[in-house]
Amino acid sequence: MLVKINELNTLEHKVTVTQLDIDNYGSIVPLKDLELDLPTDDDSIIQILKNSSHAAIFTEKDVNDDTRNVIILANGMTHDDLNREKDKIIRAVADKKL
Repeated sequence: MLVKINELNTLEHKVTVTQLDIDNYGSIVPLKDLELDLPTDDDSIIQILKNSSHAAIFTEKDVNDDTRNVIILANGMTHDDLNREKDKIIRAVADKKL
């Protein structure tokens, strides 16, 4: 899932994020705020989230599940990365209309 990182609490191993979506016109749409757990045995995820404003992340469980949800993989994203993703969506929608 695509997220904006709002607050990183390394002492409690938690991160607050806003889940995002990209609509057919390339606009970034906030879906909901989430509090996720950071793994206690993998500092690389913490470092990625510390150095990024946005990230693509994967969690152990579906985010609709209200139980504890640990991030298992994170990939930091720059603004250029976000713009490329937006362009991909716009092109895919345009190709469907043809």
